[in-house]
Amino acid sequence: MSEFTEPIFERKLIDLRDSQKEIQSLSQYCVHHRLHCKAVVKVWYKNIKTTAVTRKLTAMYLANDVVQNSKKRGPEYAKEFGMVMRKVFEHLAVMDFDDKTIMSLVRLIGIWQERQIFEKKILHEISKIWDQKHKNSGAAKLTGQDSESPKKRRESSGSGTERRKSREIAEIEDLLDAPMLTSDSNELNDETLTLSPRQGGSPGSGDPPEPEELIQALQDLENSASSDAIVREKIAKLPPEVSEVARIETLQSVPEAKVLHGQVEEASTLLDDYNLRLQEELKDRKKVGSMISEFLSAQRDLLAQAEERLELYLDKLDKIHGVKDELKSHIAALPDIPVLPASTGLAPLPSAGDLFTH
Repeated sequence: MSEFTEPIFERKLIDLRDSQKEIQSLSQYCVHHRLHCKAVVKVWYKNIKTTAVTRKLTAMYLANDVVQNSKKRGPEYAKEFGMVMRKVFEHLAVMDFDDKTIMSLVRLIGIWQERQIFEKKILHEISKIWDQKHKNSGAAKLTGQDSESPKKRRESSGSGTERRKSREIAEIEDLLDAPMLTSDSNELNDETLTLSPRQGGSPGSGDPPEPEELIQALQDLENSASSDAIVREKIAKLPPEVSEVARIETLQSVPEAKVLHGQVEEASTLLDDYNLRLQEELKDRKKVGSMISEFLSAQRDLLAQAEERLELYLDKLDKIHGVKDELKSHIAALPDIPVLPASTGLAPLPSAGDLFTH
């Protein structure tokens, strides 16, 4: 995964094409660099305000994919995108979209409402803005929208180019349904159970690496220059003459000088190449050291959050135990109610004749 800088991400947004594969790829890039979520949203917001009208829907699909696929790692993106989403829809509301784009945005808002992607206040605001702007258009209202899947709305008529474009658009719209299929069953209390490293908690404010990345980097060091026993053996077996300046004075003929020159050239090439490899290894080890520091910092942050949460739930558990003990005490203080013997049953009611005779 490439590094994150604002110019790099801005270029990626400009180069983003209307395809499911590219949207998902850039979404994964954003999720990986989630500690830079503020910068990501800032650049994205600038892009959607300035990009062509025909590309704004693609930018919205990207934001949707980033928010939904980052929920399990932390609520950062939902929070940051939520802060600008009202302004985004105020901007979109003045655009001259075709009915199909309007319907796509209606459906997007509907899915956000259904899955509670953003806070209820934000969802209400953007829903109100979009519905009010297009209430007199041919688009469906948010309260009565067409929930038909894009797969069912694909048209088979038209030219081959039009059908191919229709399929591409439908594939992009299918991204709206994808997170629901894979994560809805596990997301009941997802946000309340998610731990995420706080921004700026790692050295240099870098992204903590994923465990798989760190493992791979450590495994790569096993094949580093310092572990190359073959080259080290070759260096150890170099003749001492190649490193002794005094050897030159003992040369008595041109052939001997040429032989020594060849040995020196060979040794020099071998050592130069090995030194370059050692320098690269040093850079790699420094990089891995930085990755380990960032990883440990993130883990300490997660541990601190887990301890805070544990303390919170232990406090709640103590309160529950207190209520339980109080309830037991209250039950014990209630007056005893005599229990009638089960064997004899209830006494029979007096008959009418008994009532008058007594």
